[in-house]
Amino acid sequence: MPPKQKLSDKNKAAKRQERASDKTFGLKNKNKSSKVQRYVQQVEATASGADKKKQAEKERKEAEKKAAAAAKAESAKLFGSVVITQKVPFGVDPKTVLCAYFKEGQCTKGTRCKFSHNLEADRKTQKKDLYTDAREQEKEQGMDSWDEDELRKVILSKHGNPKTTTDIVCKFFLDAIEDSKYGWFWVCPNGGDQCKYRHSLPPGFVFKTKEQKKLEKLALEKQPKITLEDFLETERAKLPKNLTPVTLESFNKWKADRVKAKEDAAAEEARKLTQKQMSGRQLLLTGKYDDDDEDDGSNGTAWDLSEFKPSLDIVDDDE
Repeated sequence: MPPKQKLSDKNKAAKRQERASDKTFGLKNKNKSSKVQRYVQQVEATASGADKKKQAEKERKEAEKKAAAAAKAESAKLFGSVVITQKVPFGVDPKTVLCAYFKEGQCTKGTRCKFSHNLEADRKTQKKDLYTDAREQEKEQGMDSWDEDELRKVILSKHGNPKTTTDIVCKFFLDAIEDSKYGWFWVCPNGGDQCKYRHSLPPGFVFKTKEQKKLEKLALEKQPKITLEDFLETERAKLPKNLTPVTLESFNKWKADRVKAKEDAAAEEARKLTQKQMSGRQLLLTGKYDDDDEDDGSNGTAWDLSEFKPSLDIVDDDE
């Protein structure tokens, strides 16, 4: 059965007036008898009194509601209730996200607000799994299963349009992509969001998924292996034909010439050292000196006091 329709306040008042009229219907001398007149007035007063009482109750509830709203607004101003600006991930419809300002009773945009004003919006989202650790999910959430388009979307939604002063791509950003460490929770070691280098893929960058890298590795392993001897022969064949081939005889001759050149260079260096005057330190290091030279250090400039002794004796005799 369909639910019964509720009567409005106006219709309820009309119904009560109709019931009051029904109670006075058919009374004799309705307009002449004072007794009948008092009864009619009493019935009408009872009906109107009920209406006034309900009207007063309605007004009281509205006044309490307005007072509660005013008190809540005043409390928000006094205690500084701050609502964090909402950010919607890339590709998510804002109308499916509950407005944070509306939830706090502070949204003034009404229908112009791009977020949902339906309190059921949060309840419609998927419930949290009580049997899974969210921290482990964050660790496991990586870029192994991403393709190039999804990687570019994540970069755009994570970093937006950063104000950079250079076209150089951040090396930490490229390393994170190459090592499959880039994700929603990756933070640039070079200052986070304040990094002055670009956090976007350079032109011509080819992103390879984990499966592609695995296939390339398998293909490389299946390629025929080349030995060191074959590699050397291949590289030697690329050399010009006018060069001297290396044989045992030519190698021994080259080695003997090289040893002789080193010996000649050492002899020439020794000859130069003997020709130039050596310092005292070099002389001591060589050890080529006599003890007599060390004792007689006057080099012919010392005085012989025995020559002055006869003159001293003559002076003593005169005195």
